[in-house]
Amino acid sequence: MGSTLISNGTVVNADSAIRADVLVRDGRIVALGIGSDWTADHVIDATGKLVIPGGIDAHTHLEYPIDGFTTRTADDFYTGTVAAAHGGTTTILDFVKKEPDRSLYDTYLRRRDAAAQRCVVDFGLHAIVPPRDQQPDVLDDLRRLAAGAGAASWKFFMAYPGTQMVDDGELLEGFELAAECGALPMVHAENGHMVARETRRLIDSGKTAEHFHATAHGHDSEAEAVHRAIVLAESVGAPLYVVHVSSAAAAEEISRARADGRRVWAETCPQYLQVAYEDYAGLGDKAAAYLCSPPIRERSNQEGLWKALVTGAMATVATDHAGFCLHQPDDLPPQKLRSPGYFPKVPNGVPGIEDRLMVLWEGGVASGRIDPCRFVDLVSTRPAKLFGLFPRKGIVAVGADADLVVWDPNADHVITTAGTHMRTDYNLYDGMRVTGKPVHVLSRGDHLVDASGSFAGAAGRGLFADRGAPNLF
Repeated sequence: MGSTLISNGTVVNADSAIRADVLVRDGRIVALGIGSDWTADHVIDATGKLVIPGGIDAHTHLEYPIDGFTTRTADDFYTGTVAAAHGGTTTILDFVKKEPDRSLYDTYLRRRDAAAQRCVVDFGLHAIVPPRDQQPDVLDDLRRLAAGAGAASWKFFMAYPGTQMVDDGELLEGFELAAECGALPMVHAENGHMVARETRRLIDSGKTAEHFHATAHGHDSEAEAVHRAIVLAESVGAPLYVVHVSSAAAAEEISRARADGRRVWAETCPQYLQVAYEDYAGLGDKAAAYLCSPPIRERSNQEGLWKALVTGAMATVATDHAGFCLHQPDDLPPQKLRSPGYFPKVPNGVPGIEDRLMVLWEGGVASGRIDPCRFVDLVSTRPAKLFGLFPRKGIVAVGADADLVVWDPNADHVITTAGTHMRTDYNLYDGMRVTGKPVHVLSRGDHLVDASGSFAGAAGRGLFADRGAPNLF
């Protein structure tokens, strides 16, 4: 691999920002210092820039199957991780949904192999726990996954009755097993019955246009599910991680629980912080581009999410990247516009794997809400700790993987659809001007993206991250 010296930069970790040079050799950080006489095969001058640990996106859906495995998201493991690298993300954590004719364990191994062939950055996998009627012995598979397959995090759906939703008894069983195995249970927290009931009411009233999706997924359905999940997890002594929190009311439930000492952590996503219902309410069928669950909510809701990030009630920012195209790609069945005017048939999910760091920097650091250390904690260090990757990843320190981003805090950059490396044909942040962006990206010492934007990664270079137990401190 050779050696690389990143000189004259300011190294920013979650707990400090110091002037230091960084020496990389054979994929690891081997030295930090000032005024050294180190030599290296390659030198990157980081004068006026920050050196931060590579981003860890703990929530992605690449080549992710929907509709009974008849179609999938637009980005595969190659295109999605190329886009991730361009945005400063050097590790992703994706999901495994049980295939209809295979066990969760066998599906997990197949998906791990598929990702290993195509990922250009390192990756890990969360297991999605199916309802008991889809696999009665799924708890046995979860034990096997936690013991030897690197799956120390399991996702439970409290939404989508009849397809993915588990009941409270299944949640209790799964949470209890997670506590026993040292795994971190995750929940998609929406009350599936409340959403289904409101959806039926809207359909019966003829209110099926795309923007009514947000009405169907009310704040109360999210807040109720978050509260219930916290109570159930505590009752069996399990920690809890709540994915993609979109409602300030749900964030307040988490804030109260954490203030009471409960072991709950949560993520939100850039689309909930910077995009609003008002941006798509008048777009007609083109509003399909904005549909995800939980939904992108009113602009007045955003400040509550920012407050949770500032106070620490919210632990991470991930993307929930599940990109679909508006216009039809040649190699995939119909996607976002397959049923114009009827929101229940719109595939849920939005793109963002490339934009996460830039969007959060603009809304958080450039606006004065958070400082660069908190930024690093949200996008890298805390995900590394919660998902068993720390201190190998998530920190600029001797011995850590050389997953490094040279960040220009004064960049003048405009995000555009044409400039994206994601496969989607639209971008929620199209036209957004940001004042910070990655200018060099290294993954285990390999210089993937340089200042010109040139990319030097190959499919299959990403390694599977065999994760340890979550660090909940």
